[in-house]
Amino acid sequence: MGGARKAMAVADSARSPREVPGPRETALRARILLVDDDESAGGALEALLRADGFSVSFVPDGETAVAEARRTLPDVVLTDLHMPTMDGVSLCKRLHELDGDLPVIVMTADGDRASVIQGLRAGLHDYLIKPLDYGEVQWCVDRALEQRGAKRERERLRLQTEELHRALNERLVLSSIREQEHAEVEAEQRAQLNALLENLSEGVMIVDRSSRVVMVNSAARAILGLGDSKLDGIEQLHTREAHDLQRRPLHSSERPLSRALRGEQFVDEEILRMRPDGQWRRLCSTGTSVRDASGEVALAIVVFRDVTELRRLEQQREEYLALVSHDLRNPLSTLMMSVSLLKRSMDEKGLAQESSIVARAERSANRMKLMIEELTEATTLEAGGVTLHREACDLRELVVAVVGRLDEARACRITIEAEGASPYLAVGDASRLERVIANLLTNALKYSADDAPVTVRLTRRTGSIELDVIDRGIGIAPESLKLLFERYFRTAAGKAHASGLGLGLYIARLITEAHGGRIEVSSEVGKGSTFRLVLPA
Repeated sequence: MGGARKAMAVADSARSPREVPGPRETALRARILLVDDDESAGGALEALLRADGFSVSFVPDGETAVAEARRTLPDVVLTDLHMPTMDGVSLCKRLHELDGDLPVIVMTADGDRASVIQGLRAGLHDYLIKPLDYGEVQWCVDRALEQRGAKRERERLRLQTEELHRALNERLVLSSIREQEHAEVEAEQRAQLNALLENLSEGVMIVDRSSRVVMVNSAARAILGLGDSKLDGIEQLHTREAHDLQRRPLHSSERPLSRALRGEQFVDEEILRMRPDGQWRRLCSTGTSVRDASGEVALAIVVFRDVTELRRLEQQREEYLALVSHDLRNPLSTLMMSVSLLKRSMDEKGLAQESSIVARAERSANRMKLMIEELTEATTLEAGGVTLHREACDLRELVVAVVGRLDEARACRITIEAEGASPYLAVGDASRLERVIANLLTNALKYSADDAPVTVRLTRRTGSIELDVIDRGIGIAPESLKLLFERYFRTAAGKAHASGLGLGLYIARLITEAHGGRIEVSSEVGKGSTFRLVLPA
């Protein structure tokens, strides 16, 4: 490197036009490994590089350079081409074993171009011709750093892109797996639902907002007489006649599926519909709808059953009961009149023993008369054939009237609790409400000891009047409470304690519900029961 210091001194005062003046931020972080066996020339170049902000390690030969690179990998290597033991090209090969992208720049005389070309083929990044111009040195180093930085950035972007692709592929795979699992779960749930609907005895039909039939089960096909025919829309169903229970034709818009599609909800509404074979069937329908996120009807669902035979049997039962009660009433009336006359005659003749026997017959006839009346009344109430004569009724007065009709022994056991003298008004049929109160009081007296008290408590509530009948009788088992107001139901203890048909509480419930009220019971075995009548005020 003879004459290099002079050349560098010239370069320091007049820089090459290719140079980017001044130290840069990238240079502050750049590490340069300078390799030169000429300590004087190398030291001068080191000083210039340090002055420009580079971190420089200056070593005299190739082996030391390799060791230094292993310790701290440089960003750029400046090496003399011709050095003892290891030339610049060999050093380049050794350094590229550590980092294949490390830029190595050789410094050589102008006459060594052949060696430079060979070195470039072997992996040298660039070369500088001696004597060195520091501007060229700086430009060459800066370009090597920029290219190395750009390559690293490209590599970083490549790796980032590969990572993104990998993550995206993983997400796509996971999403595909989830979608498949979701589809499998949906298919399984749909299969279970279809299996459930197919095994229902009730007919089920589901239509979408465009009136397209989405699902119809086997029971629905059998009830409607559809067979295996294809069913696309509800218009096909509307080709058959349908009437209300008064035999008035129903417009297609008044039929169950159309109403459900409009968002209406209804329960156990009956219509008459003609099947394809010409039979008229009585169908009981319940309809609802499923709405989407915007609140619009997405699906209409109607469940229906054929109640034709059930209604026919109910009608036969009503006719039979009416016939039986009519045929029994006439001879029973004659019997009761005869027994009454016979008892009076025996009392007049002083035949006490015979009169007692006739009195038992009279009580039995009265019980039979009560049973027939209950049977007839229950049938009439079930059929909805009772017209209520509504008026303002004072429940306290009704209780007093019922108690007044009892014999003295039973009447004296009853206590009426009420606040103040103002009436406890409810709108209803006085005679029917008296029947409810009478049934509740009769039960309380019947299933209590002969000297046990019975309390009637009246309470005003917001919008309603409550009437409690409280006894200290035998009580009712918990399992019997839910069935207590059903037709003909009697508890085991009740059957052992007194006779009856099991219609009294059933009739009380029907009358109460006809008034828009309800009847409740709470009880404890061995301690007594409380029956609560709640009526709208």
